[in-house]
Amino acid sequence: MNVRIQPADEHSQSFYNSSFCHDTLTRKKSYQKRSYVKSSPGFVLKVCLFCCTVLLLSSCADQQGGTGKDLDKDVKKITCLIVLPTETPVDRERKMSFAEANSLQKGALFIDGVIAEELKNFKGARLLNASQVEGLATEISGNKLGMIKRIGRELKCDMILMAMVNRFHQREGGEYAADNPASAAFALELVRVDDGQVMWKGTFDETQESLLSNLLSFGKAQSRGFKWVSVEELVRQGVHERLSTCPYLE
Repeated sequence: MNVRIQPADEHSQSFYNSSFCHDTLTRKKSYQKRSYVKSSPGFVLKVCLFCCTVLLLSSCADQQGGTGKDLDKDVKKITCLIVLPTETPVDRERKMSFAEANSLQKGALFIDGVIAEELKNFKGARLLNASQVEGLATEISGNKLGMIKRIGRELKCDMILMAMVNRFHQREGGEYAADNPASAAFALELVRVDDGQVMWKGTFDETQESLLSNLLSFGKAQSRGFKWVSVEELVRQGVHERLSTCPYLE
């Protein structure tokens, strides 16, 4: 999905000094931005194929039914959930640039806010910040399971929700013409306090595509208004979709 605009050849700079050629170069550059829905010689054919695909997928969806939650009817819903601050790989990746580290830190803070919003109606949720986690785990060093057990025991909860953000790249350009689309990757894990067992995991890894690049993404494109979204919008939708599939949360 990455698109790079190639600079003009230095050896041909004199050629573009004329007004006619300068105008031609400007037009070429202006067309290099990505348009979310762009026309082409085969546009009508693509639209027809797309319509057929939508009808086929709709038929399959009607036959399948359900969302996956029906398979987890016997799963015991949790009444108390500890939510830890979102982590980043900054401390482990020594070669990471300052810009990338700063982007991930912003992403972590944003995901924390989105999770808090998603769980606002869940009375058993206990959201912790970094200072609170450090205070509860002062006697634990280098042992993740020990930290989980310690925090769970102190707060009398049997489940902990952990998050890790690995990519948080902002869109470059506008809503209808972008040089580079938003891109994000993160993972959510629901961990049992007693033994550190991962009871549920939800992952998200997406770089937004144009509708005609992926005709199967019509529903997603429609929910986004057929436009290039910001990385915040991308992540907000991803967190909502992943948490809505967790059978342990009501």
